[in-house]
Amino acid sequence: MSKFGKPTGPFGRILARGMAWGHKDFYKNTAMALDLKEEDRYLEIGFGSGLFIKKYASHVARIAGLDYSEEMVNLASEINKDLINSGKAEFKKGDASSLPWGNDEFSAVVGIETFFFWDEPVKSLKEIYRVLAPGGRLVIEMAFNKDDGLDHSKHVKQMNLKLYTADEMTKILNEAGFSGVVVTYFKGFWLPLKGHVFPKGMIVKAIKK
Repeated sequence: MSKFGKPTGPFGRILARGMAWGHKDFYKNTAMALDLKEEDRYLEIGFGSGLFIKKYASHVARIAGLDYSEEMVNLASEINKDLINSGKAEFKKGDASSLPWGNDEFSAVVGIETFFFWDEPVKSLKEIYRVLAPGGRLVIEMAFNKDDGLDHSKHVKQMNLKLYTADEMTKILNEAGFSGVVVTYFKGFWLPLKGHVFPKGMIVKAIKK
């Protein structure tokens, strides 16, 4: 996994904070798709700095997060220490293909700018399906995707990404058991990539029946 998929050390902390700052459009559109309520039990896969949780998910009933980087677990814990101290939030190190929670524990799961790093996407989606309660929703956000009309070959090589079309996302989500897959697009602006404008950032939403 690249340094972008697993930020570590001082560089990782700087990268995580910088990405969070530059991901404002990504966060805003993801939050709209999630539409989190106070009663929600929320899980974020690859939470990075934890700033999305602090801004958009702190009001929910329960918060859990999983990240591949121990550095990010520590950083998100610092940023959300009040939520942890209250007993509402927990952050763990681990991989999406093996989630350390029981069946039907969450009502909402999200992955922001992480899915294209996942080594075992179908296995990971089946794990998410397992921990979601019936009626729970999954939201995946990806600025890089095959439908945006841009050449991402440099970024694919640099970051070790795997990109998807809407049809490919629908297929693997259905394979994992999800239904009601809806793919939408948004305009985004990612400052760490020197002001690169993404005309078709992708939001994928699916439901566990």
